[in-house]
Amino acid sequence: MDHDLLVSKTGTIERCCKRARDEYEKDPTTFVGDITRQDAATLNVIRAWEAAVEMGDYVLADRGLGPAHDEREVITLLADNGWIEPALAEDLKRTGEFCRAEWDHQAAPLPALVTIIKRGLDDFDVYARALLAGSTTDDPAADAV
Repeated sequence: MDHDLLVSKTGTIERCCKRARDEYEKDPTTFVGDITRQDAATLNVIRAWEAAVEMGDYVLADRGLGPAHDEREVITLLADNGWIEPALAEDLKRTGEFCRAEWDHQAAPLPALVTIIKRGLDDFDVYARALLAGSTTDDPAADAV
């Protein structure tokens, strides 16, 4: 497995999460009225999601666990095969639903973005670290116990 690819995607996720968090934390009281900061935060949440899915696709392909038919299935297959915890998978899929709404130009609700920034961004870190850790062993499920 190309560990460097996973490290690179982890860096992308970290940068995107930091940027989304920074946009909100500049001043949470004015975030609601600042469409530019909302757009920047949204874009960075989407980029983090895309990098997470790409990491997952790579792991699934490398370990012969796929292919997944969509982004949600990437996360489901990783959980089913012990790469990530099922609760984390469900939380990530909710973030993915937010991203899907944005991709489909449905303007996901602002409260969902704020919730992701406040609580969901940490899920990306847990996810990336789990994939990194699992990539160095033959049985990631054994590490998850």
